[in-house]
Parts: sequence; C-alpha cells; structure tokens
Amino acid sequence: MLKARMAPVVALMIAMAMLLTGCAAGNNNSNTNGQSNSSVNVDGYSSDPTSGDVKTQEFKPKSGSPTATLKIASGSENREVAGAIQKAVDDSKVAVTLDYMGSLDIMNTLSNGGGDYDAVWPASSMWISMGDTKHIVKNAQSTSTTPIVFGIEKKTAQSLGWADNDGKTKAVATTDLIDAVKAGQLKFSMTSATQSNSGASAYLAFLTAIAKTGQALTKDDLNNANVQNSVKTLLSGVDRSSGSSDWLKDMVVANPDRFDAMVNYESLVIQANKQLTKNGKDPLVAIYPADGIAVSDSPLGYVDRGQKNDTAFGDFSKALQSKEAKLLFEQAGRRTGLGGVLTYASDAKVKDSFRSEWGINTTSEALKTIPMPAADVINASLDIYQSILRKPSWTVWVVDYSGSMTGTGKDGVVKGLNAALNPDQAKQAHIEPGNEDVNVFIPFSSDAFSPTKTTGTDTSAILNKGSDTMPTGGTDIYAGLQAALQSNMPDDFSKYTTAIVLMTDGQSQTSNKDAFTADYKSNGHEVPIFSIMFGEADPSQLQELASLSNAKVFDGRSEDLATVFRQVKGYN
Repeated sequence: MLKARMAPVVALMIAMAMLLTGCAAGNNNSNTNGQSNSSVNVDGYSSDPTSGDVKTQEFKPKSGSPTATLKIASGSENREVAGAIQKAVDDSKVAVTLDYMGSLDIMNTLSNGGGDYDAVWPASSMWISMGDTKHIVKNAQSTSTTPIVFGIEKKTAQSLGWADNDGKTKAVATTDLIDAVKAGQLKFSMTSATQSNSGASAYLAFLTAIAKTGQALTKDDLNNANVQNSVKTLLSGVDRSSGSSDWLKDMVVANPDRFDAMVNYESLVIQANKQLTKNGKDPLVAIYPADGIAVSDSPLGYVDRGQKNDTAFGDFSKALQSKEAKLLFEQAGRRTGLGGVLTYASDAKVKDSFRSEWGINTTSEALKTIPMPAADVINASLDIYQSILRKPSWTVWVVDYSGSMTGTGKDGVVKGLNAALNPDQAKQAHIEPGNEDVNVFIPFSSDAFSPTKTTGTDTSAILNKGSDTMPTGGTDIYAGLQAALQSNMPDDFSKYTTAIVLMTDGQSQTSNKDAFTADYKSNGHEVPIFSIMFGEADPSQLQELASLSNAKVFDGRSEDLATVFRQVKGYN
C-alpha cells in the first residue's frame, strides 16, 4: 500500500512536528469577501484565485441519496483535488463535508478529542502523529505526494540561467539561490516556517543543505555563524510571507506582475500555471533544490469517537484509492506512484499537468529528502528562525477605539494584542517578536490617535497603550490607514516584510477614503492591509482594501479575537 511505501517520508514529517505543536494556523479564516461561513457545493467549485478562500465545501453524490455523511477537517490544499473527491463520493455514495483549516488546527482538534469530525486530512502525517495523543485516528493512509519546490517565473528563471527556452532546468543548489538573492536577482514569496507545513519543510531543507555535512542537522550546525549568515541571506529574499500555502498560490496567480516566484508545493505550482497560462501570463518554472527537498504525503485518517461511522469512512477511503480517483489526483498535479513517480504518466491530462516546459521533474529523484534532525534540533532551528534568521517584520496595527468598542470590543483587542505581541504569549504560537522587528500601534476613532512604536522584543509600550486607551467617538478607518502610510513606514522597505493590520467593529465614514486611496497608490510599496472584521464592520469596505493591497479579510465575529490576531500575525 502507498502508506507502507511512504514510511520514510512519514518518519521525516513526524520528526519535524516535534516543535510545531503550538503554532497558530493561517488557513482557518473567513474568505476574502468577509463571509464567515462560506459553503459551496462541488458543482459551484472554482479554483480561480479570485473566487475567495472557501472555508467549507460540501460534496454529495450526483445521483441518489447519500448513505451517510462524513465531516472531515481538511488542509486547504485539498481544494485543488475536488474532482477526485467528487468521484469518490459518487462511487461510495457517501457525502462529504470538508472544513478547510490549517494543519496545526487539525492537530489541535485531534489533541482535544477530535471535535465533531469523522476524519482528518492534513497536508502531512506529522500533524496526525503529534495531535493524536488520545489514539483516536484509525486507518490513516497517504492519498498522494507532492514535493516542495521553488516556482519561478519562466523569464526570471531563464535570466538566471536555470532554465532554457523549453523550460528544461539545470541543477540548482541552495548556494545558487543565495547568490541570486545576494545579487538582487531573486525575490520570492514563502509561507512562514513556524506557521505552515510547506514553510517549515523548506526552511529545514535550506539549513541542511547549507550545513553541507551530508548528515542530519545538529545544534553545532545551527550555532555555526556561516550557516546562520547564509540562511539569513536567503530568507532576506522573501518579499511576502503567508500563513497558508493555498492562499499564497492564489496571491501569486492574481498578481503575476507583482509576485514572480514562490516556495510552495509542486501541485500548487502546477495549479498556478494552469491559471496563469489561461490568463495569458507567463508560467512558473519548478526548481527542485538539488541538495535538499521535502515532501507532503497528504494522509486521510478516521477519527474514532465512538460515532460508528467507520463503515462510511472505509467506503469513501477505498473509493479515494481507486484507479479512477488516483488518475484525477494526478491530473490535478499530485503524485500517487511508488517513490513519488507518476502512475498514469501516459494520460493526456496528467501530461498536461506535469509539463516538462514548466520544469516539472517526474522522476523519483524529485523526492529525495534531507536527513531529519532530532526533535531538540528542530526546536532550536525554528526558535532561531523566529528570533534571528527570518526577514524582520514591520507591522502597523491600526485598531478601532470608537465608542462602540467599549467593553467586550476593547477587551478582545487587548487580549488580541497580547496574543500577538506579548513575547511569552506569542511564543506559544511561535509568532513572538524578533530582535529586529518593528511594531507600530495606531488607535483610531473619528481620527487617528498618536502612534506608539517599539523595536525588538520589548513591546510593553504598545500593550500598555492598548490597555490604557479609552474608546470614544466615531469610526474612520481611512484616517487610521492614512496615518500608517504617511509617517509610520520604514525608510528602506527592502529590509522588512511589511503589513498593516486593521481591526474595526463598525462601518466607516468615508470622507478620507479618496485621500487614503490616492496616498496608497502613490506610495508604490503595495503594503498588504489585513483586516479583522468584528461587530458591525462592513465586509465590502474591508474587501475593497484587501483587493487594493493583495491581502485578505479575517473574521473576528465568530472566533475569539485573540485567536484571529495570532492568525493574522502568521501572515507577517
């Protein structure tokens, strides 16, 4: 079975998870149009990056009534294999509801007893292994595999000498990537190593390759100044961070002139290329670092809570392993064969996904994995990532202190700021401030209040200001945003990943809207504006800001604000 064949990969992923148990997930958010409980049937499914970040998706048999319904906690990347899921639903006659969430949320759901879920389907086995402390997951089996690669716009890959006109690539070492970043020839988007499976896997591969020992990473390697400096240089090429691999892909597709490279799953690079070419844009070329790579094994497992839905799960799982379903997986860009090779390489639609002109390597060599370090080394490596090696962040918190925020609203904001900026609390989710991070706090109501700025790990001035400021007046989000742009941004944007986090509970007056929009467009730095919607906030106003700035809207109406603040911070 595929499960047995993928044992080395599973072991790799399990080891990596030893640190990530406290991470905050980035996927379990509202869609970008501000709806908190989006749900679409598969017939309405779209992989178009402008379609929004669907949170829940229902699959029902196309004919006849379902014999049962399974509720599955699923990684967001499974949106891309809707065809295979629908096929399994049709064949098994079992309806399926997928709640899309981060792998870390899936892990935490398992550790808390599984909630009301019948199954889990994260990106990697490590989340099941770490979360299943109550041993309630049964019959977990890999559904497909996909390596993590660099997807680089074709003309950029060609200019770097890494691809020819036909998309054929040469071997690219991690040192080649570092040299390109150092020369200012390569910038790329990447998920956070402490928030995302793809980001963590890629980061550990970078470290191992740079150490050049041929062995598993050690603490001595981590403390090596040359290793640290090289990784820091590579990560300085990150021009946009994300808490979600699927959202990162959508962002690149929707804005190819702004983002021309990303680190992501091979399957998502393939999906991105299908949409890019459909839109008449240049595709990305897949670059597989020759000296270090990681793999996702996408396991599906039954959550046994005594609900006696195991027969339905078995029927659906078996249908998902059928030849027809596997063919649909491969047509969507996932691998199902032994060692990561293609089972249906001769199929026309599979060929259309795994195109050689996109640099796709269909041999088993693409799945060579790094030797995995011990858990304490992984722990230390991600601590170093968050505090030292990642590109520093510059975050401006524009927070509503209008009169309607009195009481519950302000209490939620204070808790949220502490969850994101109090070093002890934030460390539990691996989002604690780093030594070079800059945070700026701008309360607003009818106008913007005076900003409070902190640099480094001591954010007490912001936390005290957030607690001491009293709500009053009306709501003008544009006044707060304008204050953020005009005098509270870095002099050198290249040194930071920048973001504005806007939190509001009401519909804004618009007298300053045009002035802010003009300032934003003339600013030229395209700072993302991530909005947290609360209370009576207007979804259309916040979505307009997200569309303007290549960002997204988070829903604080149905979740604890502290949790949402942590999620937003995972994107910067």
